[in-house]
Amino acid sequence: MSKTISNVGELRQFLANAIIAVKNGEMKAQEAQTIQKIAAQINESFYSEIKVAQIRRALGDEASLFPTGQMKINA
Repeated sequence: MSKTISNVGELRQFLANAIIAVKNGEMKAQEAQTIQKIAAQINESFYSEIKVAQIRRALGDEASLFPTGQMKINA
């Protein structure tokens, strides 16, 4: 796996690898818990973007079709 995680599928694979590493004794459970907390925040961010886009689209805003990660926070 590359050093960066650029999509949700890679994030899932990274988390699955962490679970396996804990199982095999290659990673401490506390490290895996830290990774899980960070991943949860990333997932919450994805969810928020998708929810905002759904609401904007329901209100007729065609500009709501932006790529994930491109939502402006100061608009």
